[in-house]
Amino acid sequence: MLETPDGRRSRTIELIAEILEVQVDTVRPPQRLREDLGLDSLQSLELLSLLGEELRLELPMEEALELETVEDACAFVERTVAANA
Repeated sequence: MLETPDGRRSRTIELIAEILEVQVDTVRPPQRLREDLGLDSLQSLELLSLLGEELRLELPMEEALELETVEDACAFVERTVAANA
């Protein structure tokens, strides 16, 4: 599942929903992580940790903390995977 961009995108959205304890279909790419979804800094770190574990990559925390939308999070994952390919 995590071998394709679509699989990574789906899993990123699933993890955001899991951390926020909401239904996955309520998490949409244009939504802002903090303002719209209520993701706090601790949950952001949890997301970063879970994504790193599943992708078996070291994700740069400084860049991750600047993510604003769900789409930003998905793009961040793709950039990191591409940089480590």
